[in-house]
Amino acid sequence: MRLKSLRVMTILFIFSGCMLSNAVAQSGDNKSLTDLPRQFAATAFGQAGSMAGKSFVNIYITAWTTDQQVQDYISVLKEKGPDGLVSAMEKTSDVGRLSPTGFVGSGFRFARYRPTADGGLRIVMVTNRPMSFGELYRGGRSTDYQFGIVVLNVDKNGKGTGTLAPVCKIKFNKKNELEIENYGQKPFRLANVYLQK
Repeated sequence: MRLKSLRVMTILFIFSGCMLSNAVAQSGDNKSLTDLPRQFAATAFGQAGSMAGKSFVNIYITAWTTDQQVQDYISVLKEKGPDGLVSAMEKTSDVGRLSPTGFVGSGFRFARYRPTADGGLRIVMVTNRPMSFGELYRGGRSTDYQFGIVVLNVDKNGKGTGTLAPVCKIKFNKKNELEIENYGQKPFRLANVYLQK
């Protein structure tokens, strides 16, 4: 299902000029929400099909992606497509981790934020998603959906909502607009998001 709204990736790439030092949102521990490391917890609700139900996840952020890195990612995606972006991300270090409760989870390679009018943050995280040997061996359609995206919308106290789209395709179309396409299912809805530390 192709998403006509490009809000997630627009924030991610087009609004990449947001200055990391400008956020003044405060959490309950009197540190700026942008001070790292940070850990959020959330309840993930699958919205359809085999993913229906709920689970609990922890989201760790240890670094913010720099403006230069964002520009580099944009250039790679335009010039080499999604495969090139995957290769570029594989050469960088994790800037955080998404972990379902009781599991190690997987790291992500991109984390940016934008301050919101209410003193909170909109945080976008992206990774080149891990694929199993079986998935790669079968070579099915899912292997074209190489990214996972997490979006958090939190208030000044670190509480809010979000979405988790674990299997996505990211590309520029012929009009040079960034498009995100989910594979199969709707993204998970993240509820009860709160700052742990």
